[in-house]
Amino acid sequence: MADRFIQYELSDSVATITLDRPEKRNAFSENMRRQLIDTWLTFKDDDEADVAILTGSGEVSWSAGSDLREIANGLQIEDPDWRSPVEGAGTIQLATMTGLNINKPVIAAINGYALGFAFGLALACDIRICSPNARFASSEVKYGHMAGGGQATRLARTIPFGMAMELVLTGDQIDAETALRSGIVNQIVPQAELMKEARDLAGRIIECGPIVVRETKEFMYRSLGQPVNEALHMEGLYYERIRKSQDYDEGTQAFAEKRNPEFERR
Repeated sequence: MADRFIQYELSDSVATITLDRPEKRNAFSENMRRQLIDTWLTFKDDDEADVAILTGSGEVSWSAGSDLREIANGLQIEDPDWRSPVEGAGTIQLATMTGLNINKPVIAAINGYALGFAFGLALACDIRICSPNARFASSEVKYGHMAGGGQATRLARTIPFGMAMELVLTGDQIDAETALRSGIVNQIVPQAELMKEARDLAGRIIECGPIVVRETKEFMYRSLGQPVNEALHMEGLYYERIRKSQDYDEGTQAFAEKRNPEFERR
């Protein structure tokens, strides 16, 4: 039986996804990437799950990135019949959710080092919080690799361009405080309180209507980089779509009746 490197737990509409290869500081083998892709699809199709929290086992490393020793020695494939869910897409791309069209929010609870590919995975999440010992780096350039997994693309859209360029061209690490100041993470939380804060954040999202949350997330990404007039036009289209939803009707009625909304979950 293949080792399980990704754990999936569901509680109160929150899916907790744990990177679980502690003996390798949660570094990603090819099999681990494939398991994460399968887990993203499980979350996407799970009608009971509204928000995901992605974290890592242990207290040192969220993930050390790709397992370069495995790459050097040759990939050890446990399931040769596994097929990519998106034709022509590689596992690095899909493991960072690119092309999977996941419209539910994903929170990264980063409890240590997030290096290389793992930095790209963190950037692919919608909201990032971290513990004080977190460190971030586009470390691949030090080993002759490009900052992949969306790092080069997303960093340039998250932080000032010059800072993004410095990180992807040097591989230098930044600490949690620098990540907070630059906007890479939303907040720093003591290690012991990190998962509680992530669950509290997920709960505040779940209190809102699931339709409006998913439509808003989709709009936010689709409008990135659009000229302002085009983005405003697109926003109007999404607003009209939401206005016809059960969330809109229930939220408006609840406000008028001075009660909490009771949104329908799938």
